[in-house]
Amino acid sequence: MTEKRAEPQLREGWRRAAAVLFAFFMVFGRSFEQTDSWNLVFGSAFDLLLALVQGAGWFVVFDAGIKYLFRWWDRTGGEGPASTWKALALLERCPGRTAFATLLLFHLPCMILSYPAVFMGDTVTQVSQALGAKALTNHHPVMHTLSLSFFLRAGQLLGSDNTGIFLYSLTQTLLLCAAISYAVSVLAKVCANRLLTGCVLLYYCVHPRISSYFFLVTKDVPYTAFMTLFYVLLFQFLRGGPLRKREYVLFGISIAGMLCFRNDGQYVVLLTLLAALLCRTCRRRALAFLGVTAAVMAGIQGILLPLTGAAPGSIREMLSVPFQQTARYVRDAGEDVTGEEMAVIDQVLDYDMLAENYDPDLSDNVKATYRNSEEALPHYARVWLQMLLRHPGIYVQATMNNYYQYFYPGETPFNYYSYNWGEGRMELVNSAVQTDFHFPEALREARLSLEALREDIYRLPVLSLLNTPALYTWAALLFLAYSLRRKNLPGFLYGVPMIAQMLIFITGPTNGSYCRYEYPMLVYLPVVLALGLRLMRNPRPGQADDAA
Repeated sequence: MTEKRAEPQLREGWRRAAAVLFAFFMVFGRSFEQTDSWNLVFGSAFDLLLALVQGAGWFVVFDAGIKYLFRWWDRTGGEGPASTWKALALLERCPGRTAFATLLLFHLPCMILSYPAVFMGDTVTQVSQALGAKALTNHHPVMHTLSLSFFLRAGQLLGSDNTGIFLYSLTQTLLLCAAISYAVSVLAKVCANRLLTGCVLLYYCVHPRISSYFFLVTKDVPYTAFMTLFYVLLFQFLRGGPLRKREYVLFGISIAGMLCFRNDGQYVVLLTLLAALLCRTCRRRALAFLGVTAAVMAGIQGILLPLTGAAPGSIREMLSVPFQQTARYVRDAGEDVTGEEMAVIDQVLDYDMLAENYDPDLSDNVKATYRNSEEALPHYARVWLQMLLRHPGIYVQATMNNYYQYFYPGETPFNYYSYNWGEGRMELVNSAVQTDFHFPEALREARLSLEALREDIYRLPVLSLLNTPALYTWAALLFLAYSLRRKNLPGFLYGVPMIAQMLIFITGPTNGSYCRYEYPMLVYLPVVLALGLRLMRNPRPGQADDAA
């Protein structure tokens, strides 16, 4: 009798744990947004009492909301009511082609006005490397830089720098649209719900950041396409049914693409496949694809990098968290740093610049002072630990301040790369490499008007949620809590890539408003939630729904 009572309590414990977590984010997120510290929680006894009352209130709200959400998922699998709306019939008959055509037609004005491409900060370095003006490095994945080089040199043969970068942008746009269309197609076939499929496609049409990235020259767009493909095929992989040869090939391609277009893609792939070994029905497939992963990684490290002469990426990219903690310590408690500690830190980072360069939301300015002295890192680690033991609160605040926007739905929306800012990056490239990238002057007024209209629309209530970083993190966390509540192994394994991506968030250089790191989650999340809930109800093709 006691065991029967304990199991439901344990299941509901996951719901309450999620509610506690979200209440914590609301209380501490507010403090960091307003003060860049936890002073609104620990500043005084009154602040602490007020924070506890607010946290209790948020817990009650979230506990009730999550309870009803989980009950709805139990009943429906998240599909919602069926629809016989005839306007969606074509999407049901030909979901992939219909989705692809809809995406291209809907975003055609944005694509035209973004001609030839939207540049960002990394574009300056990568174009310089792609055209041989700078030495090639794997700081930005070599495969992405080589793909840029191919299109840029094709444009030079055609007599126009604009043509080359436009062909690159168009290719990555078609690749991402194809991945999204494939995801919509699988969703339509598995869920067989016109309304759900139509809503997901509408999301891809109206989301302000998804469309604004189509012509952005960044590795994150092709990486997102491959990760979306990987996630959709992972659904088929975890169901345990037979896979067609095409699906095996596509899964291998998606893994190779993720490994080639983002250096941290290896962590998502490896963590997912290693976790899949826990599932008896998936073990052989997981081992086979781990072999594919190892082969691709060996090819990149052992063949591609030596062949191109590319230098490896700097280890500093993995040290955002400790570097930020050190910089905040120097700013807030510099008087406690001993002469020996100062000397050791200065061997790794420019000590005199740390307090000045420290930005609570971005570690790039601190990392820029790194002296490329890997031999001094063990000594730095010892000093880092000594300082942690003296002022652990400074370290905790540095980390929370750098990542709270991923979890707190505050007033800071996703940033975006404006046309004016991108034009400035074009001018930097032109002066560095003697190219002639430019936006057509005749479209300037229309381009800026469309951008202003888009941003104004998505500041409106409800629509502004699409621009809120925490929305996507919360959705992923709720899916994970739900899979644990159901004690559903395939469902939990389906959430592992999201866990890996969130770990990348909170060890990366930027806060949540910097959309680029969360962009893959923006794209795959609607389909993944729908497929994941279906996976928990129907682990294998043709199997009846389990009891809710």
